[in-house]
Amino acid sequence: MRYNFLKIGFILTMTIFATTLGTSCQMQGSTDQNSTPDITPKEAYNRLLNTSLEMAYLDTMISLSQWDQDISMPQNATDYRAKVQSYMEDLKNKKWIDPKFGSLLSIANNGSNWSTIETANLRLWNRDYNKRIKLPPDFVARESEMISKSLAAWENAREKDNYSIFQPHLLALIELNREKARYWGYEEHPYDALLDDFMPGMTAAKCDKLFDTIKPQIIELIVKIKDSGINGSGTNIYGNASYAKDKQEALLRNLTSALGFDYNAGIMVKAKRNPSTYNIGMHDVRTSLRYDEHNPEIALLDVIHECGHGIASQRIPDEYVGMPIETEPGMDMAEAEARIFENNLGRSLSFWQYWLPQMKNEFRPNMDNVSVDDMHRYINRLNIITIRIDADEVSYIIHIIIRYEIERDLFEGKISVDDLPMIWKQKYKDYLGLNITDDNDGILQDIQWAYGSFGYFPAYALASMNSAQLEAAMRKDHPDLDQRFASGDFSIPAIWMQEHVYKYGAVFDTSELMKKATGNETEAYDFLNYLNSKYENIYNIQAMPVAMRPPARVCERRPRAAVQNAKEL
Repeated sequence: MRYNFLKIGFILTMTIFATTLGTSCQMQGSTDQNSTPDITPKEAYNRLLNTSLEMAYLDTMISLSQWDQDISMPQNATDYRAKVQSYMEDLKNKKWIDPKFGSLLSIANNGSNWSTIETANLRLWNRDYNKRIKLPPDFVARESEMISKSLAAWENAREKDNYSIFQPHLLALIELNREKARYWGYEEHPYDALLDDFMPGMTAAKCDKLFDTIKPQIIELIVKIKDSGINGSGTNIYGNASYAKDKQEALLRNLTSALGFDYNAGIMVKAKRNPSTYNIGMHDVRTSLRYDEHNPEIALLDVIHECGHGIASQRIPDEYVGMPIETEPGMDMAEAEARIFENNLGRSLSFWQYWLPQMKNEFRPNMDNVSVDDMHRYINRLNIITIRIDADEVSYIIHIIIRYEIERDLFEGKISVDDLPMIWKQKYKDYLGLNITDDNDGILQDIQWAYGSFGYFPAYALASMNSAQLEAAMRKDHPDLDQRFASGDFSIPAIWMQEHVYKYGAVFDTSELMKKATGNETEAYDFLNYLNSKYENIYNIQAMPVAMRPPARVCERRPRAAVQNAKEL
């Protein structure tokens, strides 16, 4: 009995001590966080760097966990893994919204004579911090719960091919994103706030200008290709033969190594679901791709696209590690880094002048009768279908513009969620001549809306413009690029991108980076020229002439110099 009283007394004493100590620490922490210590802006900047590095370490663990979940985690571990990842995300968010972080930013913001890199880091720290603290404390939790319910409803709706099951959840997510846009703020259009989250500086007005330029010309090009009488798809060049996975892997490893992917700093494995690229950390890039033993083109296009992401991640300078500039400036550049390899280069005639013989040797006798022209025509075939992710590179842009126009009008209040299936069907009929007969091939085909990712879709189309513009600048510096490709030299693209894009990371936003690399901000000119030139040759048609490009306002491109040294559904 006496022992129990002593034990209770001890516990009570320790509880009072712990409470007092905790209160003292909180008071001390509050004093530390809310005061402005006598430190210089440079010292504040260095402390911000230390915190930023800690967040980068957390990002590495989060990415590693996500990679494991995507590739090999057992299904029954999902709930526990979600809690682990949520815990790590919460740790990172607390570091971001810590008042002490804001105090250090305020001190550093009063500094001067910052270098270009320091200025960029401060800009990005301020951007992320200000966006996070503008949201109410419970917003992230509400959003997370709503997305979980939305995803389940979307899957259920797809199983039953019934949009009405998903409709109330979509409406809730739209309202939540309207709320988010109000908290973040915008100048002209609520949709601008959401676009800016994925592509800093992008607005609906800028998208309208670009898309209004390319939409009629792409639709006209599609009509001319259809009217040409040439069956671009022709006979399936892969036939009904079998293409062993190990032989595909060997070929693709050689191909990606030639393009510049470093297998000492990256790996490629079979995807459980969709292809992806994870930048885990310094010198650790992991990509996954799909394999089909009767259609090697699936892995081929997957690997060239993901290789583009991987090369970009591997070549961002090591000294950027832990800094917010250790990434691409926006999704419009991230996807361009992949699309320039997959579409502009990987679908070119000279690319296949070298790689088709290698492919034929690997898979004899499967493709013995396939010529380079056959391969070039087939891999660039027009594929006008209702499903976006299986479309060709021409009609794909129209799929994106349809989604953009719907999102823009939703957030402007011009249309309602009730009208979406009808509007979707009408746009597909008007733009692509397609009849949507069910919800799964129409309004329910994309998962992005179930995630609440409004403002993301336009990045795909803008990336296609950026990749064509970058390729044109690259070819201007290297007019012998096709000859190099045909002879087996594929070193130039990664070298050129390193010098003009990768080495900057997110030091500049996409518009500034495009001006430095090509002399112009993102525009339609080179993209339309690229499409017209390619498809005129393949289908023997006369494409619509492209308006002359206006003179560049700023041209910061330098002559080729010695080289110094980051996912689509």
